[in-house]
Amino acid sequence: MWLPRHGIRSTRYAIAILLSITSTVGLASEPLAYYGFDVQDHSAAAQEGLQEIFCGRCFHNAVPLVTARMLLRAVAGSPKKLGYDPDSADGRFYASGRLPSPPNRTSGADPSFGLGESVFVRDGAQLVNINCFTCHAGVVNGQVVAGLANNHVNQSDPKNLRTRGDNFGPYAVWRLGAQLADPANEGMVVAKEKTELETLFESVELPPVDPMPWWLMKYKKLDYWYADAGIHDAASFSINFTTAHPEMNAHHADHVKVVAKALAFARETQSPLFPNSLDGELVRKGADLFHGRTPPAETRGFVSCKTCHGTYTRKESQTDLNQSGSWAVAYDFSHVLRNLKTDGSYNATLQKLKPIADHINKLEVYFTAQGIPELIPHAAVPSQDGYVAPPLVGVWASAPYFHNGSVPTIEAVLNSETRPEIWARDNRDPHAYDLEKVGMRYRSLSRAEFEQSAAGAVGKPFLSRAAIDHGANYDTKGFGHGNSGHTFGDRLSADERRAVIEFLKSLSGPDM
Repeated sequence: MWLPRHGIRSTRYAIAILLSITSTVGLASEPLAYYGFDVQDHSAAAQEGLQEIFCGRCFHNAVPLVTARMLLRAVAGSPKKLGYDPDSADGRFYASGRLPSPPNRTSGADPSFGLGESVFVRDGAQLVNINCFTCHAGVVNGQVVAGLANNHVNQSDPKNLRTRGDNFGPYAVWRLGAQLADPANEGMVVAKEKTELETLFESVELPPVDPMPWWLMKYKKLDYWYADAGIHDAASFSINFTTAHPEMNAHHADHVKVVAKALAFARETQSPLFPNSLDGELVRKGADLFHGRTPPAETRGFVSCKTCHGTYTRKESQTDLNQSGSWAVAYDFSHVLRNLKTDGSYNATLQKLKPIADHINKLEVYFTAQGIPELIPHAAVPSQDGYVAPPLVGVWASAPYFHNGSVPTIEAVLNSETRPEIWARDNRDPHAYDLEKVGMRYRSLSRAEFEQSAAGAVGKPFLSRAAIDHGANYDTKGFGHGNSGHTFGDRLSADERRAVIEFLKSLSGPDM
C-alpha cells in the first residue's frame, strides 16, 4: 500500500477504526431500526448520492482488504486483554461507535464491515475505507439515522486520547491547505517539504466541533457553524474529503462530481419523528413562548427563540398538536454570527488559521486559468466572534448540544444551573436516550472521579476498557469544551421550560 507523506495520519485513523469492527449482525440486546436509508424515499439524484457514499469514493486513502481482515482477526482474539469482546456488535459500538449496515445496503457492502465502511476496487486492488456515514450516521433511541452526527464515534489518536464524540473532521481542509506548495500556479500539488503553514497548523490546539445534522442543510444557504460553504458548493465540500496524493489535480473534477452526488442525498435527509405522543396544550403554550407571542413571567433578559432559530408555523392540513411534524419552517440566519458567550475556542482557532484560508483561495487563480472555475474551492474564517444559531428541526435527536457538544440535554440548555461540569455518556447502549429531559442519558462525575479515571487510563491499550470508559467522560473545563453561555432559558419558570421543550419535540419528522 502506498502511503503519501501527508496521508499517514489519515491512514492510521482508518486502521484504528477498523480495529474495532467485524460482522454486521444486529446488537445482541435489541435490534436497531434504520431511518433514511430506504432508496424509494428519495429522488433519483439522492438515491445516486446514497450509493455514491456507500461506494467509498469520497475519500482517497484506503487500507488493502487483506490487511483489514488480518487486523480484524488479530483484535478478535483479544477479549481478555481488552476487558470486553471486540468481536461482538455490542463490543464494536462500545469501543468506537461502530454501527451495523442497514439490511438493504448493496453498494460497498461486505459482511466483515459495517455502516461506516466501504469495500471497493481501485486500480485492480480490493480496498476498504471509511465513508461519510462513519461520522454522519448516528444512533438515537435505538434508531440509526442517516445524516445524524455519530456522537459515539471514537476519533481519538492512540497517542492523544480525546473525549468520545469529539469531532475533528472539519480541520481536514486546513491540514490539506497548509500542505499545498503553490496553489496559484500549481493547483493542488503538495509541497515536498514541510511548509510554514503546516507549522502554523500544528502549533494551534484544535477544539472539538459537533457536526450538524444533514437534514438542516435544506433550510440554509450556508452550512455549518460559522457561515462557510454553500449547501450546493461541492467544490468547497470536496476539500474536506481530500487527502494528499500525487493525482489531486487530475482527480479533482471527478471528486467534485462524487461529492455533489453525496450532497444531493444529504439535502434530502429528514429528521426522525419524536417517538412518543405529545401534550398538545403544552406544545401550543411552548410555541407561543418560543415565538414571543406570550411573554414569560420573568421578561428581564429574555429574548424570544425565533430571533435566532427561525419561525415555525403549523400547516393548515395538520391541527393535531399531540403529534410531531407538520410545521412550515422560515429560517434566514445561516450567514449571521451571534456571540452568546458559548465557548469561543473554535471561532478563535479558525481566525488563527486565516493565512491557510488565504493560501487555499489562491486556487481560484489556477482553476480560472484552466478554464474550470466551477472547480474552485473557497475557504473562509469567521468574520467576527460567535457562531450561527441553527434551525431546530429534529433537535430532539441531535444531543449533545452547543457547537462543541458540551451540554447533554435540552433541559440543561434551557437551565444553565443544571449543566454538569463533568459528565459521562452512556456509550454502551445505543438505545439509551432520555426522552423527558431530551438528550443523552448521562451521570455527573466529581473532579476526583474524573482524575481517577484519567489515571486509570494511562498506559492502557487504546481500545482497552479503561481508555474507552475515560473517553466517555466530558470535562467542560477542558480546552474548547466549555458549556457556558446561551442563558436565555434561565428566565423561564419550570412550567414554561417544560412547555418550550414539548414544542421542540414536535419539530420533527419527514413533512417538515
